[in-house]
Amino acid sequence: MSPDAAERIYRLLLRAYPPDFRAEYGREMVLLFRDHRQESDVRSLGFWAAVIWDVARSALAVRAEAWRARGSDNTRRVEGIVKLAAVLTVLLGGLGLLGAAAEWVAGSKQAVSGAYELAVALGILASALLPAAGVAILSGTPRARRAARLALLASLVIVVAARLLHPWMSIFSRLVGVGLPVALLIALDWPRRASRAGAS
Repeated sequence: MSPDAAERIYRLLLRAYPPDFRAEYGREMVLLFRDHRQESDVRSLGFWAAVIWDVARSALAVRAEAWRARGSDNTRRVEGIVKLAAVLTVLLGGLGLLGAAAEWVAGSKQAVSGAYELAVALGILASALLPAAGVAILSGTPRARRAARLALLASLVIVVAARLLHPWMSIFSRLVGVGLPVALLIALDWPRRASRAGAS
């Protein structure tokens, strides 16, 4: 992975922080990431696990502090959680793609059935839809959110079909493949339900 690609991924992760926090500290965070990147191997899973953990932990704390300062507006809270979940969806979808691709490579070295190959190919497709949905959610436009809903629903259906076709997925893959789309579909609809309830 090139340094520029790693930095683009990190800038996408920074979307988990509130905009005013990013405006104040975003530049320094990117500079710190560059220093950390030069001292570490950006191709290693350990490097990205540490970065994701740090962003998830600190972004939740910063958002919680911002929510307390702004009061108890449910829609804003859910939107913040949805954005954080979208970033995690991009990352978990990427990890799912790597896992499914590794499964494909491992299966190609052995004599496997056509059902197995089709199930793994479906797993790769479902994993590819997750980052696409996450990026669409982060863009924030109504049209992109509709596209994200379709991508999440398609990913969910494909994962279930792949699982029924051949049980190759790990428990973690099944939790991500089923739980993540369901949770995001609920979260994406939550603000609309909350605003409708407030209007009536």
